Amino acid sequence: MNQPKNIMLLILCLLVGLILDMVWVKKNINQTTINTIQNLDIAIDSYLNKIKTDLTLVDSNTTPCDKKNRKGLEQLNFDSPVIQEITYIENDIFLCSDRIKKSNVKIENSHLAKFEEQSGYVIYRATSQRRRIDALFFMVPTPNGWYRIMLDSRYIDYWIKQYTNKNQLSGCLSNTKDDFVCLNSSLPFSDIIFSEQIRSEKYSYVLTVGYTEASFRNAIFRQLPYAATIIIILSILIILLLHVSVNFRRSIKSDIHRGIRNKEFYAYYQPIVNSKNGHWIGAELLVRWLHPKHGVISPAEFIHTAESTGLINAITLHLLERAAYEKTQIQAENNNTYISINVTASMIINPRYVTELVSIISKYPSLQHNVVFEFTERETFSPTELVELKLGMQRLREVGIRWALDDFGTGYAGLSTLQSLRFDILKIDRTFVASSVTDAVTHSILDNIAEMGHTLHCTMVAEGVETAEQAEYVDDLGIKASQGYFYAKPMPFDDYLSKLSKSVSTSRSEVLKANAQ
Repeated sequence: MNQPKNIMLLILCLLVGLILDMVWVKKNINQTTINTIQNLDIAIDSYLNKIKTDLTLVDSNTTPCDKKNRKGLEQLNFDSPVIQEITYIENDIFLCSDRIKKSNVKIENSHLAKFEEQSGYVIYRATSQRRRIDALFFMVPTPNGWYRIMLDSRYIDYWIKQYTNKNQLSGCLSNTKDDFVCLNSSLPFSDIIFSEQIRSEKYSYVLTVGYTEASFRNAIFRQLPYAATIIIILSILIILLLHVSVNFRRSIKSDIHRGIRNKEFYAYYQPIVNSKNGHWIGAELLVRWLHPKHGVISPAEFIHTAESTGLINAITLHLLERAAYEKTQIQAENNNTYISINVTASMIINPRYVTELVSIISKYPSLQHNVVFEFTERETFSPTELVELKLGMQRLREVGIRWALDDFGTGYAGLSTLQSLRFDILKIDRTFVASSVTDAVTHSILDNIAEMGHTLHCTMVAEGVETAEQAEYVDDLGIKASQGYFYAKPMPFDDYLSKLSKSVSTSRSEVLKANAQ
């Protein structure tokens, strides 16, 4: 990768990293908001519970406004830094407080409207009638009246800010009757971009915690130095990995080029047998790479690069030419067996490549009969490509090639498509064969696939036969040919040739005996 591409990739990684960082910060601050409001709600609820419990204890052991009652109220006031005054109200009149024995002052209408139509615990904010200071009032009902606890709103403000400000959040306490108007501060809720609310059903308050755009920006800026460091490190690692990957692919590509020039690619032969007697009737050619340094390399290590770079075309031509010489020796042993070579549909759609194939086949008489080309049903192609595919297949039929469809049953080819392409052989995918004996659903599917093959008048080949039970079931379905480790593994050409003459009328029992040995 050149330097401008590296710079562009680095910038792209940084941008993606920044976006991901913003998403992470937003998720984190949202969760922080939720945690903060939950903790704050627990703290407020616990504090009000304590006030209510202590007040209930005093009330249950005394008579409102008697000496013992007022002394108990005074002690509650003394013990709490938040409580400023506790008064007892009955019939809308202040009868007494923790500091005043007798009052008999009628409560102002502004206060009365806050709780006269409500039941249960009430919280509201107002100016104290006697002290003329802004305060938060907590109303606790009794059988005959109310205890009103005047709380220092400045302390409540500070308390909420202690919970929220440390996380760059904003919060407020409101009552349900005032339609969620903040009671403790002039919070700019019009600027809030995310907030959480908790409504206390017991004490009739609504707690709101959220954050503004400014808070969100500050959270991003606080996180930015760490995020930038991580993003830069990860970006450099990604670029290095891409360099390694690209260089590795280039290395494999150039190595494949060299291998093609030096004719290092050759075929292993896997026998295709008669399902009834095990007689070898053909063989599939499976590409191998005899590397000068690494020895025999399986297709899994290079075939993807070969296909993605188009080098598979050259490898296939090389294998075909090599097969021409090997097939001459096969014919000397058994003139009735065929060889099957893998191609791709994209090769056959390409008229120029088909011309090269035709040229090689025309050059070697051994390739003009008992040669099968097979491509997989997993490949897809458009209607236009289907026309090109049919033309290419026909050109190769004219020079003696027969056609097989590999992985039959796994793709999307409809019956009409299969009929129009006129395959000679259908190779049933190994996945259906492998589980056909143990799985009832696969058993049924394999039956249907075999029936379709018979309908199309094609020779059927079952791939991946590995056990005697599978071999027997394939034979019972009328599938005439099989291929798999039960019969033989892929082998070098010399081994295949030496064993070919011996593979005459071998029963399954004899195969089992041979495998046991």
